[in-house]
Amino acid sequence: MKIKNYFYFLIFFLFLFKVNEAQNKTCKISVLLSGDKSDLGYNYMMNEARVLAESKLHMYPFSIYYEHLEESLDEAEHAIQDSIVKGANLIVVSSVVHFSLGIKYATKYKDQSIYWIIRGSKLVTGLPKVVILNFNSFELHYILGYYAGLATKTGVVGFVSPGVGINTLSCDNSFYIGAKYARPNITFLDIHTGSWYNPEVSYRASQKLIENGADVIGMSQDDMSVQKALMDAGGLGLGVTGYPGHYQFGSDVAYSYLTNWTNLFITYANHVINDDWPLNDSFFTNLSRKDAIFMDEFSFRVPIDIQTKTKLELQNLMNTSYAPYKSDPILESIGLQFAGNWINDTQFRANTKILPSNGGATVVYYGLYTIPIEFVDYPESLKVGVTVVAAFCIFLCVVSMIIVIVFKEAKVIKSSSPIFCLLILFGCVVIFVACIMFARSPTNGSCRSRVWLLSLGYTIFLGNLLVKNWRIWLLFDNPKLKKRAITNWKLYPWVSGIVIIDIVILAIWETLGDIIAESRTGIDSLTKYEYRNVCASSDQGSIALYMLLVFHGLILLVACFISFKIKVVDIEEFNESKPITTSVYIITFCLFIVIPIMVSSPTVVTQTTVICICALITTMLSIFLLFGTKFYKMVTVGLELGQTFATSTKSSSHSQKTKSSNGSGQKKSGGGLGGNALNFDDDSDEISSENDKKKPISVAAVTISSNPKDHMAVFTSDEETSKTSKFSSEQFSREQINDAITIGEIEKEKEEGKEEEKEEKKEEKEIKERPLVSDIQKRRLSLEHGQTEIDSNDV
Repeated sequence: MKIKNYFYFLIFFLFLFKVNEAQNKTCKISVLLSGDKSDLGYNYMMNEARVLAESKLHMYPFSIYYEHLEESLDEAEHAIQDSIVKGANLIVVSSVVHFSLGIKYATKYKDQSIYWIIRGSKLVTGLPKVVILNFNSFELHYILGYYAGLATKTGVVGFVSPGVGINTLSCDNSFYIGAKYARPNITFLDIHTGSWYNPEVSYRASQKLIENGADVIGMSQDDMSVQKALMDAGGLGLGVTGYPGHYQFGSDVAYSYLTNWTNLFITYANHVINDDWPLNDSFFTNLSRKDAIFMDEFSFRVPIDIQTKTKLELQNLMNTSYAPYKSDPILESIGLQFAGNWINDTQFRANTKILPSNGGATVVYYGLYTIPIEFVDYPESLKVGVTVVAAFCIFLCVVSMIIVIVFKEAKVIKSSSPIFCLLILFGCVVIFVACIMFARSPTNGSCRSRVWLLSLGYTIFLGNLLVKNWRIWLLFDNPKLKKRAITNWKLYPWVSGIVIIDIVILAIWETLGDIIAESRTGIDSLTKYEYRNVCASSDQGSIALYMLLVFHGLILLVACFISFKIKVVDIEEFNESKPITTSVYIITFCLFIVIPIMVSSPTVVTQTTVICICALITTMLSIFLLFGTKFYKMVTVGLELGQTFATSTKSSSHSQKTKSSNGSGQKKSGGGLGGNALNFDDDSDEISSENDKKKPISVAAVTISSNPKDHMAVFTSDEETSKTSKFSSEQFSREQINDAITIGEIEKEKEEGKEEEKEEKKEEKEIKERPLVSDIQKRRLSLEHGQTEIDSNDV
């Protein structure tokens, strides 16, 4: 009796355990999508079913999905493996593309509690946990084809499908037969994309059909790209993805079929939870079952008579014995055999041949469509804009060069060294030419030449600006009053040296860089069917390019330094510190913009645009700052040919004061320009010592002031100097003139020491005691306050 009781207790315990296990069993769904879950088509509807089933069944842990699996079989295989690792026990393989892969893994895990819904057309034995999903898409395409035959105004309809190798052509033929039943003389265009989901190819393929007269187009793609092309062309689209097209496109979608897989997911998820999975089951559905596929309402834009005729044909299809898409005699023309009233179902589904023209109907078969690779040039706005602005700037540079040549003797031009002004303007012209080349699509030649031109242009521009003002710095920053002759011929080697360094770096870049123009797709928001030429180089070329940037950076730093040093020059015509500094700062600022853009690899068009804009702006502003002010002064003040350079600010005396304050032990006397000879003429190599011997320097007198702060330089022209000399000879005796201290005597006085300094003071005293009878005498006495007269021909 006790044994019997124990036996009953054990049975009761096992029953409770089984009930508890069933109550605790969960279902985790994993859906494998061939395309994008947001395609508003087949993949969208499948994913929507997953989300709704999860919500209604309160599934936890949550379901999962994988998309874009058509692109790679390896990715699809990884998705199945990952689903199993994450605990999914209901795996939905939604695409017929992955039918074989789904069967492979269902066989591998057939002894585990993993259940499968696999899209396909074949029943599989020996896999009790697999449900084959399929629906009669042929009748859907037939009824849409029937509508197309009624609605077309051109008498031409088309169809876009993945094509042979991806799918059969049964859907294409069904659409054609439907259109032929509605209009016997229909023209049918058929084209393939080679994929279920390739929006770009589908759109372009649809455009090709539209170009050939199709105004209603069917399809078996997973997205609405085909219909989007048709609607963009002004036609009415068809909803052929299962998604309610009017939700997105409104009345532009004339007629649609709808799918709803939510009930399917819920039904089989409950089977998993309740552990009552139907063995060797299948889910084949059609319009007559009204459980997963339906026809939507017509758009109000569809004429009523077309709606009526289409609805009547739809009612005929609800009778499963009516199937013209697989009972038309034309099907025999492609080798299909009838089994009773219909074509053998297996043969019909596996058909890979398009139906031929028949009777009044015409079939045009385009086969697989491939998008031609198209070249996309730089935007026309960029090319035209840069070219026009650069050409205008070149014109301004040429005009400026002519002005400099014609008015080279003008005071403001002569003080700026005309030959270097011309070289600076020439460098600017080269920069503008480089900008025009940058705005053009690259070639092997232009990839090299445009960098050469831009680099050499800036080198010529900045190099001449640097050297020209370096001379000003050396001449005016002269505390020891040394006689310096720095002519143009002495500066040319320095300019040439800077240019040669630039050429060497560019040559290294071109030699090691392997500079070419290569075609690239997928850049600058281009599609994979569009390409643009870009300049490319090796890693060695990139290093050389960075060396080039460093070289130009050093030139900018030196230019900044020299512009800072010449700011103490007390002659306005020679002091270009402000315009030079401003120009250099603008260029440096733009350089800090260009370098990060070059490194960060933005779009090619953005990179080119920034380079061109920076080069144009910096060069234009530099020209305006350096030459605009000079030309403005020439217009407002006059040319001032051969007139006096004069100012009351401090230059060399400032340098001398600085040196003296540092305890150098130099004399307090000598606060003027002393023996400096500023010669900017091209035809004189240096200040000839013979000229010094043959004729007296055209300086009336130099009196050294005891206060170097009060030093002032007065530059007189040849004409004024000659008049002054004549007037002086009438007023003073030769002995009086000989009493004056010339610039050459200043050098001797500095060497003789204190004894001669006392003698000099004595002579100054004698000059003060002489009667002042003319302006010249006043002028000579004013030199006592630090004034110096220097002939401008030596400047």
